[in-house]
Amino acid sequence: MGRRKLRWASLILVLGASPLMIGQAAKTSTDTFWEKIDEGFEVRSIQLEGQSYQSLIKLRILRIDPDRFQIRVIDSRAFGVDRMEIKDLARRVQALAAINGGFFLPDYRPLGFLVVDGREANPLRKADWGIFLMQDNRPRIIHTKELQNEGRITQALQVGPRLVAGGKEKIMKRQAARRSALGITLNHQIILLSTEDTEAYLQDLARIFRLPASDGGLECRDALALDGGGSAQMFAEYRSLLIDIPGQWAVPNGIGVFKKQP
Repeated sequence: MGRRKLRWASLILVLGASPLMIGQAAKTSTDTFWEKIDEGFEVRSIQLEGQSYQSLIKLRILRIDPDRFQIRVIDSRAFGVDRMEIKDLARRVQALAAINGGFFLPDYRPLGFLVVDGREANPLRKADWGIFLMQDNRPRIIHTKELQNEGRITQALQVGPRLVAGGKEKIMKRQAARRSALGITLNHQIILLSTEDTEAYLQDLARIFRLPASDGGLECRDALALDGGGSAQMFAEYRSLLIDIPGQWAVPNGIGVFKKQP
């Protein structure tokens, strides 16, 4: 299967009146329109640079409709191992796409709350993190202290920090690294994002998650950073699409995209 080649165009984004952005403009090279791989499964590539961003950033992004595709936490321990590369784990579970998940200890034991297909696979950690949930068939991102047992939680992954909460950017520490992240749009779509051959500051990712589509953003009401650095990795192999962004080491878990069964 050949790699999907996405178009690169240029445009100028005029950013909104945030204290970090007033009077600044960002130069963005972008495939302005989402490319539809299937109904409810879209892909996009973005290159960001300029005064409003702290470094050159290249991003690969998936936008998934959870009404058409199933989003599940995937756990390498289901196969008797403590870690796998996301590419191998995705193929093992027959996911169409996958991204790495949460933090873990040096011995690869996961840190934080995990629910896999309705079963609690790891306990809640009292930390200033967020939790991605599939609850009553709807995606949510909440703070750790907001977790309630009301409603049926089928999938959950605790990690952090939160980048956007209630449509507002969180203030991030200034540190560049390889990144992966997840967001939920105003239309309840799920965004999976990975840097590609570049590092990124979390504040810059928070900005692109928050910005409206009219400004080239992802228009998310909530967004959450996943484990970054050498853990950051993404894989997708569906129809004409192939994305293979490897990490520097294997990871214990991730988030996978699956075709819903009729």
